[in-house]
Amino acid sequence: MSKKLTSTAISQRSLFGPPPILEGEDAATYDELFGRVCAAVKPVDVIDEMLMADVVALEWEVLRWRRLKLSLIGEHALMALEGFVRENLDYDLYRKHFVDELTTVLQDNRAEDQMEDFAQTLARECARNEPDAVGKVNEFLAGIGLEMDDILHHGQARKAKELAQKYRRRQPGAVKLIDRLLARAGESIEAFVAEALTEELENVERIDRLTTIAESRRNASLREIDRRRGVLGETLRRRVQEIEAREIDVIEATPAKGKNAA
Repeated sequence: MSKKLTSTAISQRSLFGPPPILEGEDAATYDELFGRVCAAVKPVDVIDEMLMADVVALEWEVLRWRRLKLSLIGEHALMALEGFVRENLDYDLYRKHFVDELTTVLQDNRAEDQMEDFAQTLARECARNEPDAVGKVNEFLAGIGLEMDDILHHGQARKAKELAQKYRRRQPGAVKLIDRLLARAGESIEAFVAEALTEELENVERIDRLTTIAESRRNASLREIDRRRGVLGETLRRRVQEIEAREIDVIEATPAKGKNAA
């Protein structure tokens, strides 16, 4: 799309107020849609421009509902995948997160006379399952109302969430690891999507109805443009015929140059 066309489309769009763009939606994509519709419709008057603005706004609404539906299903599927990964994650894969969690707890509650690196050293020794360190940590956690499993679960949950997000972004390492976990458990990502659809079926159906309404309104605007073009075409044809008829009358009423009247 040319810069000139983009500028014209934005100018026409501004005539009918601000675009119906919600927070987080891409204004540049909306402008591109508006420009492409403008290029296709080629409005000839303000009525055409009004109908075109309606078409663009309604198409944007259709796309919004479709994005919402995919996002809703995707988020629930991701949550289900995250839970699966958390339950099937080997300790070695989240040990670093366990160390980080335990270090934070120890640092936040260390005595004033303890060295600053004491917490991290103790956490690392505990993570390696060194008996003396494990005993000290268990005693310490009991004193503040926590258990080792609490710290382990937090570290495990953090790693699972991190892996699920990377899987959604299709980062190779996360995809390979999670695919291996799924295969080992006889699960599939499609199963989580199906679970999400089942859990959100009522909301999905509601979104589908709203999408259908927006599509119907958009199609009605498109039909109105076609109808106007048909009427405009017929009007133009009649106008051309009238002009041609008047020209013929003028020609027939004008004597040929140099010829005497009878």
